Amino acid sequence: MRRFCLAFALSLSTLPLAWSPPARAQVSDAERAAARDLFKQGDELQRAGKFAEALDKFQRAEQVIHAPTNVLRIAECQAAMGRLVEAAESYRQVTRWQLAAGSPPAFQSAIDQAKGELAQVEPRVPKVLVQVTPPPPQGSQPQLVIDGATVPFALVGEQIPLDPGEHKLQATAAGQASPEVTVNLKERETKNVALQLQPVPGGGAVVAPPPAGGGTPPPPPPPYGSNAMPPGTPPPPPPVVMEGAPEAVRPRSNLGILIGAHLGAVAPAGRIAAPDGNMHDLNNVSAGGIGVGIDGGLRFARRWYVGVSYDHDAFSPTTTNPQLTSAQSHSDTFGLDFAFIVNPDRVSFYGTLGLQTRIYTLSANVNSNVNSQTYTSGELLAGVGIWIPIGHWFRLLPELTGGFGSFGVPDSLGGSNATNGLGDAGHAFFTLGLVGYYNIDL
Repeated sequence: MRRFCLAFALSLSTLPLAWSPPARAQVSDAERAAARDLFKQGDELQRAGKFAEALDKFQRAEQVIHAPTNVLRIAECQAAMGRLVEAAESYRQVTRWQLAAGSPPAFQSAIDQAKGELAQVEPRVPKVLVQVTPPPPQGSQPQLVIDGATVPFALVGEQIPLDPGEHKLQATAAGQASPEVTVNLKERETKNVALQLQPVPGGGAVVAPPPAGGGTPPPPPPPYGSNAMPPGTPPPPPPVVMEGAPEAVRPRSNLGILIGAHLGAVAPAGRIAAPDGNMHDLNNVSAGGIGVGIDGGLRFARRWYVGVSYDHDAFSPTTTNPQLTSAQSHSDTFGLDFAFIVNPDRVSFYGTLGLQTRIYTLSANVNSNVNSQTYTSGELLAGVGIWIPIGHWFRLLPELTGGFGSFGVPDSLGGSNATNGLGDAGHAFFTLGLVGYYNIDL
């Protein structure tokens, strides 16, 4: 299949922009339902990483219903399979699509998404730059052959896009041929290939060797970019344009609602003015604890999220000061979170920043008297995690976050006119947790 990728892409580039809808044909309800089912099967296979099988389903759906949503998924599967030349061309076909008035909003979303993904795929396509020496003589009908497909000799000296992997190149002319050269290309790589023409023994034309065991040799490969079909081959049926967007035939949503809950282990750090009137390390009055909370927000522009959260952290009792015994503490946090998801539909990186308010309560027995203080602090929230989609409706997020701020000294302990050397001290609360989201695409 790889040998035809280059021919496929360049032959398409020689055609006029044919992505305005063709003549409309009636699509029956049964055909529409079948296309919807094919798309749904393809979506499930793509999410499971079975890209070859998914590609077949999307191509079948496209043959029934001509839609940019189908071609977008075809491009994604081709890219995932390493067929980058075909993928880039499929993406271009979507970006060139001319939508008719009244087309479903899903079609415009597919076009917008294709533009973004094309910008990521195009730089990945490797290229070769072929030089042929000596120049073939006039009238010798030189040819460049890549993976068995004839390429216009005019491309010699120009960068030629190819898929990643191994490719075989050779140049021929009347009575001359270069040795076949094998080149292995990696993504984003451009390699120079030198082909040297040499006289062919006997001076005859270069022909393909006969097949093993005798018989008629195969015909020469068609000219590069040729759309020639064997005689008698019927033309493919024209595609049809769907007049309404089936529920399953839509691009991945750019907008959604996430509702979730989380559980994690919390560890405090920093210093605090304790009820005994002295500064203490936070982890000496609040040992590690457990935090629970709820989250909810809006995913927009596909990769961005804004939401609110509430956390309740309960810390284990601890103290290292003999005058400060039975210290117990907890905190409540209200936050506004902003996050970026690299790819909402794949396992990917998740980063968040936010602002939150923490209300921290510390109760301790000071010289046999119970004393309780409440501290309030604004905090900067920062975190990283791994975004894990599970089916269509659920998302898991293992995440490490930190809340950074400073508790002031309560008025009862001196306030802004602190005694005993008290003053504001920085603190941090680190949480290693797991968030579970229920996802609703809009």
